[in-house]
Amino acid sequence: MIPHGRPTLDLAGVAERAGVSLSTWRRQHHAAFAAAVQHLPGSARPLLYDAAQAEAHLAGRPLPALPTEPHPEDLLTDAETGQVAGVAASTVRADAVNGLIEPGVERHGRRWWTRAQAEARASRPTQYKGRTPGARNKQPAGPRPDPRVDAVALELAQAATGQGPAVTAAELADRYGTSTRTAERILTRARALLAGA
Repeated sequence: MIPHGRPTLDLAGVAERAGVSLSTWRRQHHAAFAAAVQHLPGSARPLLYDAAQAEAHLAGRPLPALPTEPHPEDLLTDAETGQVAGVAASTVRADAVNGLIEPGVERHGRRWWTRAQAEARASRPTQYKGRTPGARNKQPAGPRPDPRVDAVALELAQAATGQGPAVTAAELADRYGTSTRTAERILTRARALLAGA
């Protein structure tokens, strides 16, 4: 997390402020620096440091404290944004690509989102594709029942007792606006429904 309004430095930036090359910094100064100045939480590849704290350490002054209260403009990584929003980091990245969340800002070669954007994402229900997480049924859902089959089965039963006209695939195709083949399928299912009743 990058606290609101706080400039940041990566190792190359710290070395530049110290007036040495990155390789010299790593070899001679980084161990003492890392013991005194903590990198910002959530930062990795690259590790980021608060610029005011880094400069205070380089000048031999006490380190200023970082803000402890969350702010809507704090910058969060994809993992931190997902934690606030209640989704996976990959979902945050996918939402940004698909326009379901702001694209974020780029700093130090990676994307960051504000806490406000993460909280807005948390209030939007997730659009699941596929099975609901935690579902116990392993089998895919079967075909949805076709209400036309029940109606045709009733007509077939009435026709069998002489209380209604014969039912044909051509008449069903005309009534339901389907192909004759689809009407034949409806008729076959209705007969199977009657046979099983």
